[in-house]
Amino acid sequence: MKRLLFSIIFIGLILLMIFPNNPNIARNETFDDIPLVTVHQNEIVDASIENYPYLNAEGGLKLSRTLYPWQVGEDVMRIRKALKKIGYQISTNSYTFDQNMKNIVFKFQKDHGLKVDGIVGKSTVNAINKILIESGMTAPSIQTVVTKCPTNGYWITINKSSNTLTLLKGKNVIEKFPVATGKNPKFTPEGKWRIQNKVVNPAWKNIKGGVPENPLGYRWMGLNISDGYVYGIHGTNSEWSIGYYISKGCIRMQNKDVERLFSIVKSGTPVWIGTQNKLSQWGFTVK
Repeated sequence: MKRLLFSIIFIGLILLMIFPNNPNIARNETFDDIPLVTVHQNEIVDASIENYPYLNAEGGLKLSRTLYPWQVGEDVMRIRKALKKIGYQISTNSYTFDQNMKNIVFKFQKDHGLKVDGIVGKSTVNAINKILIESGMTAPSIQTVVTKCPTNGYWITINKSSNTLTLLKGKNVIEKFPVATGKNPKFTPEGKWRIQNKVVNPAWKNIKGGVPENPLGYRWMGLNISDGYVYGIHGTNSEWSIGYYISKGCIRMQNKDVERLFSIVKSGTPVWIGTQNKLSQWGFTVK
């Protein structure tokens, strides 16, 4: 009997080594949805281009990506604030590059002899910065105020209003990352969660981990919702989707960003997810 029991245990250990405990990671994500909007490959802003002397110039706006309609982010808000500051009638209460903002960008581009395409790229940022700097205006900024925090160590907030993940240590902001969240506001669950598990090169359905075609990228940090393998923070094989409302509920990051975050945080790290209003109620305010 003992020999039989040892044999069963041995076989079980072998099977655990061969097959992952939870091969169906992110089973809430289907990755076959058609986006609500047309999305574009992000163009990295190159500050070394001589034709754009005010691009990322000191005292001006510093952006790391070209902005397209329906993207969401704190960089979108900074453009809104800059356009408002230099005289254009635009709301500064939204992080979304909506149709109204596109129309204002059209007008700005036409007024300043730029290509009228409704995209905030190198030439548009350069022209905005030129006005700000030559007029002695201070470039708009985003301020983060933390009055309450769950730990003096590392923790994370995910602002669904701005598609921004913030890494903090106590009340100090360490770094901010653009993310993609649920296509429907209800898809990404709000709450005070924690990281339950961490997986390097997660497999997804019949796609093994660590390959370029894996939609989870190269890192997974599961949240303590369900069993930790339904909702998580992960990479992606579609980095163009970052900044949009596009997922089935998970939080997508650029692969380089999620790898950096993965190397810093541990299982048990608090993760607050909510709209800007909800996070403000908890003691994390962005303005």
